[in-house]
Amino acid sequence: MNSIVKNIIYLYLTVYLILGLVYFFGFISNLFLISSIYAGVLNLVNTFAAVQLFNYSYKSGNSSFMIYNLGGLVVRLMVLLTIFVLVIKFLNIDDYGFILVFFLFYFISLVFEVKFYLKKAKKTA
Repeated sequence: MNSIVKNIIYLYLTVYLILGLVYFFGFISNLFLISSIYAGVLNLVNTFAAVQLFNYSYKSGNSSFMIYNLGGLVVRLMVLLTIFVLVIKFLNIDDYGFILVFFLFYFISLVFEVKFYLKKAKKTA
């Protein structure tokens, strides 16, 4: 497992440790905690999929690299959007908490993905 993936896992664990403590002291509700767990897991799976697609296409040619990464991005966004709507529509969660935590994790994960891509690109150059 590479260092970027480890950093993402450590970040998620730290955030959930803090959320657990905040929940323990009664500052957030059980519904918000569950909503944030759904949002975090959804983003974690998305980030791992991006890293795996990049690793799979990293040594291949330009066309397959573009297909796996840009095509994978489109597929991942469509799947995320579908699951996002289904979670909000059918699960008993705090909608605003889910949306807030989802987008926070999404943008943080994007930063880690870009760092991962740049780190890999520097190794090959």
